[in-house]
Amino acid sequence: MNAIIGVVGKDIVKDDVIYQGISKNNLKYLNDKISYIGIINYDNNDIIDYNVLDLCDGFIIPGGLDIYRYHLDIIEYCMNNNKPILGICMGHQIIGLYANNEKEEDLVKVDNHNDKNKKHDINIVKNSFLYKSLGDKTLVNSRHNYALDRIDLPFKKTATDDNGVIEGIEYIDDKHFLLGVQWHPEDMDNMHNLYNYFIKEVISRKNVRDNSK
Repeated sequence: MNAIIGVVGKDIVKDDVIYQGISKNNLKYLNDKISYIGIINYDNNDIIDYNVLDLCDGFIIPGGLDIYRYHLDIIEYCMNNNKPILGICMGHQIIGLYANNEKEEDLVKVDNHNDKNKKHDINIVKNSFLYKSLGDKTLVNSRHNYALDRIDLPFKKTATDDNGVIEGIEYIDDKHFLLGVQWHPEDMDNMHNLYNYFIKEVISRKNVRDNSK
């Protein structure tokens, strides 16, 4: 329970006022399972405070519209410090862009995938993290306009839809835990295993770091 998850905020405009926040659904699978949930906010610039990142044991980059340099800096930090990260929709794409050394304009347009009332099947690679938490096939929501064109090693493509759109990517070993999912698990009611596995990895790797001090 003694773990801190940093959830990256995004701009929200209401009544001509810009707020920084996160969807309440991004918290529902975390409540009562960790000691604190922080909103990571860097005012959409290139300056990042690594002292803040040091306070966190894992990170979630949720969906959004705008990709900034600090998103990639957080992923680089996690790569170098063995701190798990879960990327959702845009966060998934950001992990892929980092892995491929690509830019936002390298994402590919996907048709018929942005409908909050629509769902579709994804096929999951055996023995992957997603397979262990969700099985070989699951139904997910369809809420994105763009997708990754590929994923480079050491990252792996671990889920696709029937048309070959990349729905899941992973880089998981003793020193890394980076997971991206193209759909929005926070808006579904059957994703407990996905979040529980992620939280388990956050706590396990925190314990390893604490014991090595």
